[in-house]
Amino acid sequence: MEKMMPAAMDFLGIGGIGMSALARWALSQGIHVTGYDKVPSPLTQKLAAEGAVIRYSDQRKDWHIEPEAWVIYTPAIPAGHPQLQAALASDRRVLKRAALLGEIANRGTCLAVAGTHGKTTTSCLLAWILYQSGMPVQAFLGGISSNLNSNFLPGPADITVVEADEFDRSFLHLHPTAAVVTSTDADHLDIYGDSQHVTEAFAVFSAQCQTLYASAHAQGITGHIYGLSGETFRAEDITVEEGRQSFTLVLDDQRITNVNAGLPGLHNIENALGAACLANHVGVSMEAIAEGIRTFQGVRRRFDIRWAQQGCFYIDDYAHHPTEIQRLLEAVRSLYPGKEVSLIFQPHLYSRTRDFLDGFADALQGADYLGILPIYAARELPIPGVDAQALVDLIPHATLLSFEEAATWLTSSPSPIKLTVGAGDIDRLVDPIVEQLQYLHV
Repeated sequence: MEKMMPAAMDFLGIGGIGMSALARWALSQGIHVTGYDKVPSPLTQKLAAEGAVIRYSDQRKDWHIEPEAWVIYTPAIPAGHPQLQAALASDRRVLKRAALLGEIANRGTCLAVAGTHGKTTTSCLLAWILYQSGMPVQAFLGGISSNLNSNFLPGPADITVVEADEFDRSFLHLHPTAAVVTSTDADHLDIYGDSQHVTEAFAVFSAQCQTLYASAHAQGITGHIYGLSGETFRAEDITVEEGRQSFTLVLDDQRITNVNAGLPGLHNIENALGAACLANHVGVSMEAIAEGIRTFQGVRRRFDIRWAQQGCFYIDDYAHHPTEIQRLLEAVRSLYPGKEVSLIFQPHLYSRTRDFLDGFADALQGADYLGILPIYAARELPIPGVDAQALVDLIPHATLLSFEEAATWLTSSPSPIKLTVGAGDIDRLVDPIVEQLQYLHV
């Protein structure tokens, strides 16, 4: 591997969660790392502290990299980006993020987690199970693992855990030794057009896997099926006591009882099942799997309890699809039965809001108090007639909020359970909300 890699790499969009993991890998290999991003962030600041040289200008004149450097870019970078255009016009090697990840992961044993929901939690849990059991593993994760305090687990190791992203068909660069598909719900219709093409892409990915484990929710996928009822790989005897779930883990002819789930919600038991299947596939014992699940602390922005006091809780979550919001609220209701819930939601992408407008309205009805922020555009231009007000109009008790008033709206709401939900920059509200709650509950 080391002989194939260059002495330097430049990452366009280095502050992205997937790109920053690759940049960390490059640093761990002794590769000189430079990169561009729009604005400073905790991720870019941490990378700079680790040795990366980061710039925040997209101008061609500010692009000074090593002559032999490969250029790695994320699909979030616009095609007309001056530095990407300069790289493409040169004779240097230019790769999408997914292509570099494939070159790294396809050597040795690759364990991949794919799916439109749950892949970050499942891959972080899998990495933790392997790591705490003593297996030699490196991992590229789509979120910050609370156990590892990072989105990258350095090797060197023969086993690589990767989050297989379906966006832009990125996961087709992977040829896993074994993989999990957690779900195949329609998403990224700006890329795929319709749900049939989503399913077809997952089928192509599945055909590239030597061994496949598929959730009972994954439509059109053949492999070893796991789930909560009757499957060969399953969880049974599920109980909830004082907010903690436990279950019996059954993997074919192996069984272990009283497994304590680290996270609430039936969907997180399903995530634990997927991780357990892959861990067991590479030889981790049932006892070590159970211990990994029990000690798993979750992922930043996935049911992330940021403040708690006297029966009141503030939770931040990345959910940005109707199914994810529904599962989040189900988990909240199971953990805090009978308590009212206030929720601020930031829609992510104009196209996703348009494609799932009714689904978002149905899922968000489950909150007692609901605030909607303007749509986070990310890589998109506005679509006429698609805005946050269109969603507010479908939900009688919803309120349209500006970013500036959102934190105060949530902290002053009468409910004991408060949530911020979305995949944009809504996480910038987290610290102000925590500060206000601490002040109000002195």
